[in-house]
Amino acid sequence: MKRISFILSFCFLVAGQYVQAQHHHHDTLKNVAIEEVVVSTQVSVNKQLENEQRASKQANIDQILDRIAGVQMVRRGNYAWEPTIRSLNAAQINLTIDGMAIFGACTDRMDPISSYIEPSNLQQINVNIGPSFNSYAGGMAGGMNFKLANPDLSKVPQLNGMLGTGYESNSQAVQTLASLQYSTEKIAFLVNGIFRKAQNYKAAERAIIPNSQFQKWNGSIAATYKLNSKNQILAQYLADYGQDIGYPALTMDVAFANANIVSLTHVYKGSKEGMNEIRSKVYFNHIDHAMDDSKRPAETVPMHMDMPGLSWTAGFYSETGYQFAKHHLQARLNGYLNRLTANMTMYPKGGNPMFMYTLPDAQRDLLSLDISDRYYLSEKWMMDFMGTYSFANSSIYSQQGEEQLSSLTDAPLGRSNHLGNINLTGHYHPSANLHWMAKLGYANRSASLQEYYGFYLFNRLDNYDYLGNVDLKTEKSFQASFGLSYQLPWLRLEANLYNYYFKDYIAGRINPDFHVMTIGATGVKQNQNLDHANLMGAEMAMKIKFLKNLEWLSTIAYSEGKDDGGNYLPLISPFTNNNTFLFNHQGYVAQFEVSYFAKQNKVSSAIYGDSRTPAATLFNVGVRKAFQLKQQKLTANLRVENIFDRYYFRHQDIMKIARPGRNLTVQINLSF
Repeated sequence: MKRISFILSFCFLVAGQYVQAQHHHHDTLKNVAIEEVVVSTQVSVNKQLENEQRASKQANIDQILDRIAGVQMVRRGNYAWEPTIRSLNAAQINLTIDGMAIFGACTDRMDPISSYIEPSNLQQINVNIGPSFNSYAGGMAGGMNFKLANPDLSKVPQLNGMLGTGYESNSQAVQTLASLQYSTEKIAFLVNGIFRKAQNYKAAERAIIPNSQFQKWNGSIAATYKLNSKNQILAQYLADYGQDIGYPALTMDVAFANANIVSLTHVYKGSKEGMNEIRSKVYFNHIDHAMDDSKRPAETVPMHMDMPGLSWTAGFYSETGYQFAKHHLQARLNGYLNRLTANMTMYPKGGNPMFMYTLPDAQRDLLSLDISDRYYLSEKWMMDFMGTYSFANSSIYSQQGEEQLSSLTDAPLGRSNHLGNINLTGHYHPSANLHWMAKLGYANRSASLQEYYGFYLFNRLDNYDYLGNVDLKTEKSFQASFGLSYQLPWLRLEANLYNYYFKDYIAGRINPDFHVMTIGATGVKQNQNLDHANLMGAEMAMKIKFLKNLEWLSTIAYSEGKDDGGNYLPLISPFTNNNTFLFNHQGYVAQFEVSYFAKQNKVSSAIYGDSRTPAATLFNVGVRKAFQLKQQKLTANLRVENIFDRYYFRHQDIMKIARPGRNLTVQINLSF
C-alpha cells in the first residue's frame, strides 16, 4: 500500500510544476566564481577567494571542493574523494546533482556522487552548511547541490564552444575537453565531454604511490525547447564512465564505475505578481560499480574477490516560491525510490567460489515536504524559518536478501521513519557594514541502507568488519550557531561558531557474538546508537585589499568531536589555515598560496582506528592570462603545487597515504 501511494504521488507530480525561487539575501548564498563554474556558499561559512578563486573547466572537482572552508575531503587515493561538511559525512549530509537524489553503489564509499560529475557539466556548486532549503531534503549538516549547466535561448541564433587541454607532471595526467552550444529563440542545445587519464602519482622525492592510476570520460547533452511565452521543456542526459581506478588506501581497486543520469524538466513562468517561475523535474539514474583485486600483485592478495554493486533511483521534485508583504515563501515536494544491492564472490585457492550479499537487495522510498520563509520584521531585523517533514520507508525487496539477513535478527526487516528538520535564524543589521546572525535547529535522520542492512562491510580505517542493525533509532541533532560579518571598502571579515549535540548517534561497537569474514580483520562491529555525541567548531574568513592590485585572502577552520564515552570522533579535521595572495597586473593574475594544517593528536585509536597526523605547511604558486584573439578567447593557466616537494598527508586521508609531491599543471582553453 505504501508503494502504491508513493507511485500515485509520483505520477501526480509529473504533471505538476516546480518553482525555482531563491532568496536574494547576502547571508544565504554567495557566489564565488571559478571561471565558468560558480561556487555558492553561505555567509558565515566561506567567502574564500570571493570572485578571485579561479580554476579552469579541466580542474579536478575534488580539488575545487577541498579548497572550500568548512568542507573536508576523505581521500582513499587520487580519485573520487568523499566530501564532508564540518567533518560530518555519509548519511549526515545530502549530496545531489541538480536536485536529484543519487546514491553510490559501492559499500566501501569509493564512489561519492561528486565522482560522477565534472566542472565541464556544471553551472554552479551550492554548498549549504547546516540544513537549508537549497539542500533538497538534505541531511543534518546541510549538503551540496551540483547544478548542471543548461543551454540558454537567444533572440539571435548563436554558436559558441570551448576546446581545452591540460597536463599534470606528477602523475603524467592529461585532460581533454570540448563543449558546443547552439541557441535560437525557440530551441537550444549544449553538448560537452571531457577525458582524463592519470598514471600512478609520486609523493615527495618521486616516491611512486602504486595503485593510484585512473582514467575516465564524462559527457552530457542538454536541450531546451520553448513551447510558448510561459512554458519551456529541458531534457538532460549525463554519462560518466571510469575504468582501471586504483585505491592505494584500500584492499581493492575498481574495474569500472559507471553512471547514467537522465531528467526531464518543465518550466512555467508565473503570471501572478510575487510568483517566481515554476519548475518540475522527473529523473532516473543508474550507477554500476565493480571492485576487484585482479591487478594487485598475487602475493598481496590473500584471496581473490569480486565485489560488484548496483544502485538506481527514480524521483521527482516540484518547487514553488511566492513573495507577499514582508514574507518570502518557498515550498517543495520531493520524492524518490532507490534500490541498492552489492555482493561478493570469493575464490579460495583450491576451493569452490563462495557467494554472499554485502548489501542484500535494499530499498528506500522517501516523500518529503520542505517549507521556508524569510520574514522582514524591520529594516534591521529578519527571521528565517525552514522546516522539513519526510517519510522514509526502508525494506528488503528479495526473498534471498531476507533469508541472508535472518541470520542477524528475527525482527521484521522493514523500517518506517517520520523525519523532520526545523531551523530558526535571526539576522540583525545595525548598520550597512555589520551583520549578526544566530541560529537554532533540530534535525533527525534515519539510518542509511548500509547502516540498516550492511553485511560484513570491511572498514579499512579501524580494520573491523561491520554489520547493519535494523533496530537503530533515528539519529537526532540539536544545533546552534552564532556568526557575524563586517565589511569596509578594503576589508571583509566573517566568523562563525557552531555546536552540534547528537542524541542516539550511530556508530560501530564491537560485537563478540560474530566472527570475522574478511581475512586479517580485527573483529566485528555492529552499528549501534550511542547515547550522545558532540561536535563543535569555528570558521573565519578574511579579505584585505592592500593596494589596487594586491589582495590577501585567509580562511581558518577548527572542529572537535567526542562521543558519549569522551572518545574523540574519527576523521575530524584539525586546525587549518589557508592564505592566498592575489596580484593583478595588465591582465596577468599571479597567485601565491600558503596552507597550514595543524597536527591532530585528538584521536581515539583503540575505539575508531584513527591515528595521529603531523603538521604540514604547503606552498603553491600560479599565474593565468586571458588573450583576446578576434572572436576567440585563449586562457592559459600555469600552476606549481607543493613547491618544496613536502612529504605530507591530511588527517582525513585513509591509511595516511602520502599526497602528491611537487606538481606542475598547465591548462589551455580556447573559447569561441
